[in-house]
Formats: sequence, C-alpha cells, structure tokens
Amino acid sequence: MKTMTKAQIKQEPTGKWAVRDSRSGRYVEVRGADSMKSSQLPLKKGVDLTKPIAKQALKGGSDKVRKPPVKN
Repeated sequence: MKTMTKAQIKQEPTGKWAVRDSRSGRYVEVRGADSMKSSQLPLKKGVDLTKPIAKQALKGGSDKVRKPPVKN
C-alpha cells in the first residue's frame, strides 16, 4: 500500500501556482488556481471537488447555498 505524501506547492515569481511532479521532480503549473477567488458565484459548503460536482449539487437541498450580496 502506497502512502500519500503532502504535495509540494509553490507560487512562481509571475504569480502562477505550481505543484511538484513526484516522478520527474519538475514543477508543473496549476492552471486556474485562485481564478475564482473574488467570484460572487454561489457555492455549496461541503462540495468535494474530487467527486462529480453535478451529482453532489443535485443531491443536496438549497438550504446550504450561499447567495451573492445584492448590489444597489
């Protein structure tokens, strides 16, 4: 049984995020990292991004949905 090691993540001088490939030892860019940081997209708490998102979204009720603030 293999044990999982903690991912080695770093931020490049350009501001992009990269993760270390354990096989080659090289750092690979993580595209889209922090791209939704300032988004007003309503998200459900407890969504596991390693599982099908649509299935999880349809499964739960709407009581856990955060609604974006209304702008005047």
